Amino acid sequence: MNRSSPIRWLLLASILSACGLVPLPEQRASDFVFTNSSVQVTPGQVAYLEDEQLSAGKIKPPKLPYKSVTIDAALIYEGTSPLLQIEVFASATRPACPLVASDLPGFGAGLLCEGPAGGQAVGEALLKPGESRPLHLEGRALDEAMRAGKLYLGIRLLSGQPGSNELIYVRNIRFNTKL
Repeated sequence: MNRSSPIRWLLLASILSACGLVPLPEQRASDFVFTNSSVQVTPGQVAYLEDEQLSAGKIKPPKLPYKSVTIDAALIYEGTSPLLQIEVFASATRPACPLVASDLPGFGAGLLCEGPAGGQAVGEALLKPGESRPLHLEGRALDEAMRAGKLYLGIRLLSGQPGSNELIYVRNIRFNTKL
């Protein structure tokens, strides 16, 4: 038996890890909802969830150093706009923006910002009422938030205008990281 064989495997694993090719086990997060309260979001504004999403979703950042993280989910828009295009933002710090209460019973408040407020765009989605649409998020801001152990997500409208008290459900959320 060749004694150098385990060393070769260790070297191969190190090389693959450096390339970001070794996936860690997928983590699933709790579903959440973006609501549009009686305050209408205007173009350029970003509405963030008040809750930090790693804690709320029970996601544990990896203890090993890793290259990247992606989030995949399904979005379902319940509203009246025939087509709604959104841009999703991520931040490792809680945006310092006014807190806006939801008019819908059982839903928490959000943070309404006049711009990205330190967040960076990590994905986009095109939504139609009642249809499940895929969402894929990736980017430096998402990686930084995961490393910091805190993730705040927000959305900006790119086209369409939701009415009052409409909802965007974020379901089947999967966090994937690679070494």
